[in-house]
Amino acid sequence: MNTFSVSRRAAVLAFAVALSACSSTSPDERPSTQAAPGTQSRPILSSDEAQNFVQARYFSSKNKDEAPWAPSSIRIPQQPDFVVGAAGGAGVTHTSIQAAVDAAIMKHSNTRQYIAIQPGEYVGTVYIPAGSGSVTLYGTTDNASDVKITMPLDSEIDVNTWRRAVNPAGKYMPGKPAWYMFDSCQSKRSATVGIMCSAAVWSQNNGLQLQNLTIANTLGDSVDAGNHQAVALRTDGDKVQLNNVHLLGRQNTFFVTNSDVQNRLLNDRQPRTLVTNSYIEGDVDVVAGRGAVVFENTDFRLVNSRTKEGSVFAPATLPNIYYGFLAINSRFTAAGDAQLGRAWDVEATENGYTAGQTSNGQVVIRDSVINEGFNIAKPWGDAASSKRPFTGNTGTKGEKDAIQRDLNDANANRMWEFNNRGVGSQVVAE
Repeated sequence: MNTFSVSRRAAVLAFAVALSACSSTSPDERPSTQAAPGTQSRPILSSDEAQNFVQARYFSSKNKDEAPWAPSSIRIPQQPDFVVGAAGGAGVTHTSIQAAVDAAIMKHSNTRQYIAIQPGEYVGTVYIPAGSGSVTLYGTTDNASDVKITMPLDSEIDVNTWRRAVNPAGKYMPGKPAWYMFDSCQSKRSATVGIMCSAAVWSQNNGLQLQNLTIANTLGDSVDAGNHQAVALRTDGDKVQLNNVHLLGRQNTFFVTNSDVQNRLLNDRQPRTLVTNSYIEGDVDVVAGRGAVVFENTDFRLVNSRTKEGSVFAPATLPNIYYGFLAINSRFTAAGDAQLGRAWDVEATENGYTAGQTSNGQVVIRDSVINEGFNIAKPWGDAASSKRPFTGNTGTKGEKDAIQRDLNDANANRMWEFNNRGVGSQVVAE
């Protein structure tokens, strides 16, 4: 089995942190040269337009009577409800994370359940079901690399191979809380399990919190780039928080969606997620799905060991929803000739995009550093599935040179930048 080293990824992150410590002399800290309206290949927001793309807007509810979600910092209690330690010992309640999750859900409590995880590598999937209360899983040290949840899974394996890999000793059985999640995958009649079942960690828990840990789909370079999704974390729940979490994989490392990405009725409910102080690594469509996700102070790294190309974001935002992904005060680094993202026209086959009906992914990168390795002439790619060519929206000039444009024009891509800096943020004249 060809896996990659989690510790090597930690070393890369440590280098990035050390590099950022020297930011006072770094050219990446120079003022942004990006100016609205940008170009067809690289649309830039004006300062007035950028005011529409802040956390509160992404976390507003479709229910007008409900206040926007305003998450606070994750609180760690002095005494957790459960303690996981692979070697057992004093204070340990479970030797596996899944067993502790099962116990938390089976309490049927409407209060948050806290699961502390001692340092170690925990090999195998973790499924966190929806429950009457929310769950917090956290490493007991501040070093996210001390707790590693790892599993090599490929979306292209057949169901029997997947079943043997995921459930070799009856971890998932009828009557256990996560059985229905496992059973939904093992009961598939398709030739392969697909992206929805390729996650090392899968959660349907509303209010899930993860802190101080690493989740890695360790499939690595054992398959070529292409249709081999290998998800590290899939979340379906609403009001999810990640802080100081490392997500490592290749294609679709972080998948934020609902239980059925093809079902428009289910996906009209948009899950909200906040990611802070974290590190996300992959090569193709690293962050994908329908969710409203805000990334604050997060490092994105594209690796090119399988492909010289790659993309960070692949939003599949529905056309009637204004907000998809937002990255703010973050850093982007790549190798090769990478792109910042592309829309995922999930319902459409090639040339099947229909304006106003097909998903039209939405993403904004603002106040961030875009380093080397990105294609500055074409930072946004053509859409996945439909192959729809990227079309920017530069609008028109009105009175006093004010920019006039519809930021949700269904005939254009909804991919924007604002106030970014770094060698990869340059706007090339067209």
